[in-house]
Amino acid sequence: MFQILTVITPLFIIIFTTALLQKLKRVGNNWLEVLNEFTLKIGLPVLIFSALARTNFSFKTEELHLLISNSIFLIVSFILAIVVGKILRLKKQMFMTLFICFGFSNIAYIGIPVLTQVAGESIIPTASLIIAVYLFWQFTFGTGYLDYLLDKNNPDIIKNILKSFIKNPLILSVVLGVFVGVFHIAIPSVLIKSLDMISASVTPTVLVVVGLFIGKSKIGSLSQWIPVLAFSLLTLLGLPAIFYFGVKLFGFLPTQFSSSIIEAAMPLAITPFALADKYNLNKEFIARSIVLSTILSMFILPFWISLLVK
Repeated sequence: MFQILTVITPLFIIIFTTALLQKLKRVGNNWLEVLNEFTLKIGLPVLIFSALARTNFSFKTEELHLLISNSIFLIVSFILAIVVGKILRLKKQMFMTLFICFGFSNIAYIGIPVLTQVAGESIIPTASLIIAVYLFWQFTFGTGYLDYLLDKNNPDIIKNILKSFIKNPLILSVVLGVFVGVFHIAIPSVLIKSLDMISASVTPTVLVVVGLFIGKSKIGSLSQWIPVLAFSLLTLLGLPAIFYFGVKLFGFLPTQFSSSIIEAAMPLAITPFALADKYNLNKEFIARSIVLSTILSMFILPFWISLLVK
């Protein structure tokens, strides 16, 4: 466990040092917006495309298991959110907030840095495939269901979902990367070097973005943090436990899906906060969940990593 802590602690040092600098107002107010734009529209798409384009896709059993298992996990997560929302009889705004938060764990911003720290750069193609699955379900069933709840009678719902799906740079990078990888299209070495330079900037940049977001967040009262704590523990412990015992139920070893289970244990991503205005979500709950789940993940992730990585 101590060895794992020494591996992932540098990531959180960057996050919380940046958060402190933000609190002390030692960084510009527009840093978060600018760096987040760079990461979402350039950095992560380039990293994902570069990894997938150099992957020799054979759609062998291992890759199919990866795609199927993560798809089932995402669908189960969304269904669980609906069940929890119905049981708690949540109002529409909170119900929609809970639903989208269940499916948007921080698989890219924190997931990629953690996995590369634990398993090395060779894990990036696997991580990229997992991200591809998440992106597909997040921006089809995830946001699509929110569109449906907001305007059930709108005849253009399917059209709007497809339009936002096609315009998403992360999804485009997945499609192009898989296309290049499947058809073994050679990329000029000069272009590869440029892609590698941008890819190398992604990990520190995304950690800084998370830190800046935490630094900008308000504390709030203790009573407001109780449901946030319950949600954070459920997503950091409960959801990966469902994945862990689910693969065992089907006769597989959890270590065969170590990357997927570790990704399932990631804290809440920033994306739901970015979607809050569009879908009228509870921004305070989302912001506090991002902060608390990120802090708790520093102590919970080593548990999952020690359980899965030998």
